[in-house]
Amino acid sequence: MNEILKYLKYWYVFIITLAISVTLAYFYLRYTAPQYKVSSTLLIQDDKKGDGMLKGTAFSDLQMFQTTRTVDNEIEVLRSRDLVYNVLKSLSMETKYSIKHPFMTEELYGEDLPVKVVAHKLNRSAYTREITLKPIDDKTFLWQDSTKKIIYRYGQAINSPAYVVHVEKGPAFSHNKTKISIKFRSLKGLTEAYSLSKLSITPIIKDANTIILSLVDEIPQRGIDVLNKLIDEYNLQNVNNKSVIARNTIKFIDNRLKYLTADLAMVEQDVENYKRVNRVTNISADAQINLENSGGSNQQLADLGVQLNIVRSLENYLSQTDQSFGLVPSTLGLKDQTLVDLTTRYNDLQLERQQLLRSANPQNPLVLNVNDHLASLKTSMMENLRNIRRGLMLERNNLLSRSSFFESKVRNVPVIERGLLERTREQSVKQSLYHYLLQKREETELSLSATVPTSQVVDRPSYNSVPTSPKTQLIYLCSVIMGLAIPAAFIFCKDLLNTKVQNSSEIEMIPGARILGELSHKGMKGSVVIQRGSRTTISELFRYIRSNLSFMNPNKQNQVLLVTSSTKGEGKTFFSINLGITLSLVDKKVVLLEFDLRKPDLLNSLKLKCEAGLSDYLTSDDVLLDDIILSSNISPNLSVIGCGSLPEDPSELLTTHRVHLLFETLRKSFDYIIIDTPPVGMVADAFSLGLHSDASIYLVRYNFTNKYQLKILHDIYENKSLRNPLVVFNDAKSENKYTYGYGKYAYS
Repeated sequence: MNEILKYLKYWYVFIITLAISVTLAYFYLRYTAPQYKVSSTLLIQDDKKGDGMLKGTAFSDLQMFQTTRTVDNEIEVLRSRDLVYNVLKSLSMETKYSIKHPFMTEELYGEDLPVKVVAHKLNRSAYTREITLKPIDDKTFLWQDSTKKIIYRYGQAINSPAYVVHVEKGPAFSHNKTKISIKFRSLKGLTEAYSLSKLSITPIIKDANTIILSLVDEIPQRGIDVLNKLIDEYNLQNVNNKSVIARNTIKFIDNRLKYLTADLAMVEQDVENYKRVNRVTNISADAQINLENSGGSNQQLADLGVQLNIVRSLENYLSQTDQSFGLVPSTLGLKDQTLVDLTTRYNDLQLERQQLLRSANPQNPLVLNVNDHLASLKTSMMENLRNIRRGLMLERNNLLSRSSFFESKVRNVPVIERGLLERTREQSVKQSLYHYLLQKREETELSLSATVPTSQVVDRPSYNSVPTSPKTQLIYLCSVIMGLAIPAAFIFCKDLLNTKVQNSSEIEMIPGARILGELSHKGMKGSVVIQRGSRTTISELFRYIRSNLSFMNPNKQNQVLLVTSSTKGEGKTFFSINLGITLSLVDKKVVLLEFDLRKPDLLNSLKLKCEAGLSDYLTSDDVLLDDIILSSNISPNLSVIGCGSLPEDPSELLTTHRVHLLFETLRKSFDYIIIDTPPVGMVADAFSLGLHSDASIYLVRYNFTNKYQLKILHDIYENKSLRNPLVVFNDAKSENKYTYGYGKYAYS
């Protein structure tokens, strides 16, 4: 609570700083250009299988040109400096336009541009030039930079060592002659800023194919244009890459087809020559025909063999003498008609002879004539058989030669087939490759004419109507916090650097410390502030101290009260006088002892003088106690004993037996004895007198007593150097009024 009250007493400072900070926040919000967040959602076709950019194009089935495309890779592509540079270049972001107002600068863009500066060449020195443009009329304008001030016409080239530009009329061109500030910016530096910080690209969730592109810009339309152009450039780059691959693929296929056509022609010519040399068209069909011809030849040979056997049998039969007049066997196996006719005539004559012999003898001319005819026919038959045999033998030889030819053909079929198979295999491979390349060329031509982007825009770029910065509520909240924090920090630092005692909590940290009361600064006019019937604040505070004296040690009367402090000026004499007056007002006899034997001030404060005092009493047995007791002239019950002459050895004087005698005598005559002593932080007189006291009152003055001097009070409590020590706070001003109190009670 004390900590809070310490700050509350400066409430007016908090109000002033709070008002200033809120006012500054208002003007900051009033003249600071708001920043808007522009965002877009893009769906990336993720391809973790590695089909990459060749997917759906020629040779994608070969899986040999895989270029894996993932969302992470595409994010880096979107953030690449080359891509961002092309976007900024196409939007002419190297030129910044603005209009200066009294307390702010308004930047112009897009449809709000009255003029447009087209930069053809910019040197490094152009980025430091301060250029202004002021329209004069519909045709001319004033161009001014640090080196020249010239009137130009719209569209006229402006040549300078730093730049080469020309000015065109913008969408918002009017007769308004407001001066426009122009600033050239480095596209490389701007690209770096966008790539590293301004442009944010993140996936919606981890491992998702959907990403969010966002940036913050004080002109929302510019941010929308940047994102739109970035997406278009990204898709165009993908399409161009695919087109390049397709065109290179077509070129490769055309080159391969040219060489493959020549190779295929050579292979086909080789197959043609091989077939011509080996006289084959279709090996299987030719082999079947040769096999059939060989079989037919063998069958004919068998038939010829039967006929030859018949011919030989007939020749043998006719050559036998005993068979001259026998019938000739049938010649059904022979197909010679002459032989058949001869045989038939021969057999008919034999039958005719046999019939003649039945009626005539063998020498009969008719029989002999028949015999001659039979001999002649037999000779003709033998000649005919020889002719037939020669013909059959010739035919047989021809068939044997033909059969050997066909058998040779059949035996050579595997060899020819193997040779042809080798040539047709090579022809088939080259022909298949030729057809494959033709097919892929058509597929590539088709893919080239139907190339589509690899990304899809889910949400077109748009901006939030609420500015991202400055955040009004946050700015005002920060201003309020700063308005409260600055004075609080100042008070804290002031209190931290202050070495003086400020409040009672610093005393309460001392183990065993007890606070008797506190005295305010108000009403402290002169040495005597207590009067009978007085209702002032200081009077009431002394009355509280008087009451607390009886409560602090209820089992024993605090008759002898020793008043001391850490250093001079903390109000010991003032407290002693007014405490004595307060105690005397309740009909108590009180005596004040001026025991500061070095710099006494008690009698001077009461405007009293004495010839003899405590030092005289302690050094001389001739001085009586009654001789040094003086009336205070303030209250009849208040007496004073002054210091007397200043002794040379005050410390040794306080250890004499006369000191004990002094207090023994005074205890009998007075209800309260108040001892005004020198500071314990300077001399040890108070410790010597503490042996004769019932209670010790230790004064601590606000904003006067050093904090390090509280170590003396800590030692007093720890070592019990003084009896029943009690603490009184003195000189509390209005800013310390929260400390007036005793125990659980407070007074203000």
